Amino acid sequence: MTRVLHVIDQPGQVPEAAVLKLSVDSVRLEAASNPDQHAWLLFGGQAMRDAAHVVGLRDGQFLLLPKPVGVYRWLSAALAKPKELMDQAHRVVCWTSGAAQIASRFGCAHVVRRVDDASLSPFARRIIAKANADLAASQTVLRDRLRGQWDAEEQTFVVALLGDRFDAVDALVALIAVISAHESLVASQPDCAEVRLLCHPLAKRRADAARLGELLSFDRIMVQDAQVAMPWSVLPGCDIALTPNPSEAGLSILWAQAAGVPVLVPGDRRLAMLDELEHRVAARSSAPKDLADALANWAQSRTVVSANA
Repeated sequence: MTRVLHVIDQPGQVPEAAVLKLSVDSVRLEAASNPDQHAWLLFGGQAMRDAAHVVGLRDGQFLLLPKPVGVYRWLSAALAKPKELMDQAHRVVCWTSGAAQIASRFGCAHVVRRVDDASLSPFARRIIAKANADLAASQTVLRDRLRGQWDAEEQTFVVALLGDRFDAVDALVALIAVISAHESLVASQPDCAEVRLLCHPLAKRRADAARLGELLSFDRIMVQDAQVAMPWSVLPGCDIALTPNPSEAGLSILWAQAAGVPVLVPGDRRLAMLDELEHRVAARSSAPKDLADALANWAQSRTVVSANA
């Protein structure tokens, strides 16, 4: 019998794979936990199935249902199986606010955890830090493999554009900042390292950014990789992360923090989470010029340190 049922309704502010990874890692980190006694109830359709496979869940470990809207409101039979699973489980762990609403609809009293805002959850912070620590031994191999995929030399500065919703982070703003930072570096150090931007293919205004890169003969400066939606899988190959709008990148910022990757953020954004970042590079604002100045100054300082090493 399933003793623990993890319920995840398709999140609106964080990618499916990120929340699923938190839930899977939580099982792995419980020393007395038997993975065979855990099951997942997932709402969200094919995108959620793909995310489940990405984080290592097998089809037999989860039940997948469409997004619980429309027919679920009118046909109680549509939720018969989810109700049966919740009734049989010893504990129900709700990882999203939507999941908690589903559990409360059934009068489920044994909900033990609810992650409304994963970016502010101490539980999420602990899991992310532990997951990154476990990967530390293979960081060098993973870095080399990733940079080989991106055709990035070792001296190249790879800037990851992060966001919990990759379609809400502006690739055009980021690209302008990266190009400006690159030009600033070349002006002061003609033989300086190249700067490149890593972003999701579906990032906001990504097509506009690509056209601008081509127009300015910076075709190579932008690297597209869908794995950015799962930041833990690409951060080892990056030198710094960038998010023009930190409110859209809470969970991904935590992954960068745990991995020891500096995060370039606008200094005018008053978010409690940003004050706690150890590896923070602050820009005056989210304007491309201010982001570029902060990025160039950071890269110059890294170049000086490398030269003196």
